[in-house]
Amino acid sequence: MLAILVRTLISFYEIPSASLVSELTDHYDQRTSILSFRFFFGWWGGLTMGILAFAVFLQPDATHPIGVLNVAGYRHYALTASLVMAGAILASALGTHSAIPHLRRPPDRRGHDLRRTIRDFRDTLGNRSFLVLFWSAAFGAMGTGLTAALNVYFATYFWELTSSQISLLVLMGYPAAVLAFMLAAPLSQSLGKKRAGILASLGALTLGPLPIVLRLVGLFPENGSPALVPALLVNNLALIMLFITSSILTASMLADVVEDSELTTGRRSEGLLFAANSLVQKAVSGVGIFASTLLLKAVAFPRGARPGAVDPAVIHALGTTYVPVMLGIYLVSIAFLFAYRISRTTHEANLRRLAERTG
Repeated sequence: MLAILVRTLISFYEIPSASLVSELTDHYDQRTSILSFRFFFGWWGGLTMGILAFAVFLQPDATHPIGVLNVAGYRHYALTASLVMAGAILASALGTHSAIPHLRRPPDRRGHDLRRTIRDFRDTLGNRSFLVLFWSAAFGAMGTGLTAALNVYFATYFWELTSSQISLLVLMGYPAAVLAFMLAAPLSQSLGKKRAGILASLGALTLGPLPIVLRLVGLFPENGSPALVPALLVNNLALIMLFITSSILTASMLADVVEDSELTTGRRSEGLLFAANSLVQKAVSGVGIFASTLLLKAVAFPRGARPGAVDPAVIHALGTTYVPVMLGIYLVSIAFLFAYRISRTTHEANLRRLAERTG
């Protein structure tokens, strides 16, 4: 119950905060720049707290020889994380406070009418470009859940990496976030969000399974080779960079749906659009996690397995089964993006038509 309460309260802040980008500016490229900052700080903050958890708080002591079982460490970590979250929220609120006078005034509140509310929801969420992003996010969340659940298996059993080597792969998120921050806005300006988002997604989709495919055909460094970890680090850096870049661009694409929807509905519905998109990602990611258990069962992966002691045939089956499943899910996600129809020209035309309406 407490976890549900915490997630609900986080949503109360996260959804208005994410949708605020559509209010702060209607400029096509500035929205991408603002979201680049959001994703940059999100990744750096998340990575830093994850590292602090294991490097500082969950350390072994006299009564807890295994650090991850140190109950006191979790209490200290929870307190620190809560303070960091509260500080970040207050900093964001104070930093955007001066923009309040320039935000659009909401319409006068109408009486509650369930039928009208349902109709408004249907009209807003029925926007074609929103539905494209919605289903793309749904399949993307499935793929993310599947990949996240199986990453530890590939790192531990497929590549036979040590904990320190796995930590190095995670640390690639820091420079990757910086590179994505620098890359997203220029790509949006030169290619447009849709094309840039598709290219970044396809690039990430290519790099993700590439080391596994190369290993399966005997063209990747063997486990224990001095070249293995550097090769994985370079791949992981590029992969995370492209993944974050794609995430920034698709979030910016969602922000542009606001005006497109307003033209047909007469209402600005930033909160509803971002809330629905967030909901599907959180709800559907569990499907990918469930799929990972089915995949492990399908290849007969042994319980309690030790690195280096798993039958090579099972390891090979894990790779040959995972790659096509993962590619299939992500390809469907990317395919939906091709139907997105809001370009720079379309967005600017939408702004002009809305300006004409208001006189």
